[in-house]
Amino acid sequence: MKDLFLITAYTPDDERKDLLRNFVSSIDRELFDVMVVSHSSIPEDVINKINYFIYDSSNILLTDVEYKYLMFYGNEKFNITTTENRPFNHFLAAWKLVTLGLSNAKNEGYKKVHCIEYDTELSSLDEFIENSSLLDRHSLVYYSTNYQPSIISFPISFHLDKINEQWFICDEEDLKNQLLTKHIKTIEDHELKILANEPNKLKKSHLLLSENNIKINTYYSGGEDIWVTPVVDKNNNLIVFSYNPRQHLTKKDILVYNIKILVNDEFYTNYDNKLGGWHLTFVKNFDKIKNLTIIRNNKKVVNYDFNKIDKQQFKELNRYEIK
Repeated sequence: MKDLFLITAYTPDDERKDLLRNFVSSIDRELFDVMVVSHSSIPEDVINKINYFIYDSSNILLTDVEYKYLMFYGNEKFNITTTENRPFNHFLAAWKLVTLGLSNAKNEGYKKVHCIEYDTELSSLDEFIENSSLLDRHSLVYYSTNYQPSIISFPISFHLDKINEQWFICDEEDLKNQLLTKHIKTIEDHELKILANEPNKLKKSHLLLSENNIKINTYYSGGEDIWVTPVVDKNNNLIVFSYNPRQHLTKKDILVYNIKILVNDEFYTNYDNKLGGWHLTFVKNFDKIKNLTIIRNNKKVVNYDFNKIDKQQFKELNRYEIK
């Protein structure tokens, strides 16, 4: 039986449909079967080129502060800790696609499965042909990094008869409870937890991917790094921190962000944040703020109704600290 490429996808627009289409077209169908698991529809011409298509309508995006993961900014004067740099945590949505695909692949009798995301550019199959051979001796092959997170989430090559059963399980309530801890916030965190109990795994360097003409994550889909975030200082004052970083991957630099802040439904201030710069706006005592709206370049970025948010939890997670 052939190996299977398991492709997880979310392609709601033409740009992402083309990425999936090009990736599928680059796979030698004489060597590999293909399954696509997606939270969105995919083009009919792509369906005609693959063996299986699984659609899951439950694209769970967690937006409550306790489920989102912390991000950090620091300089010589202060540190920012915030959950509000990303609009959502998509860990559950992404993990469900993986478990759906692996479970169905096992039911269809596949032994060796290469799980990978749709926004991959593939010029050579040599790496996966080698991984297939390595799976004769190992339960899975994964890729480590020399930065954080310490692994690449995907690709991972699996031998379905050898791997831990946790790779097939998506218990949404249990995973949401794990997200309430500080230890599991991303799909990489969850994978590392399972890998710790995978005795016969094989680790490779992520550098081998580019060396073997495999380009991953060509479309950044984790949600925009907003970097216009409310934080609270030790005196319970709310501060809006904004930062205009240089972009990466396919995103373009924005030379100037115009930031407008409304407090309790009234205009508070307006300023420009140039590329590479940061800005602190000291608003007022957090207890006096019921609503906060932030508009960036005439587009509403976030709107907070603090009557519906646990303020104590919010300020514990979103902090401004002077060095």
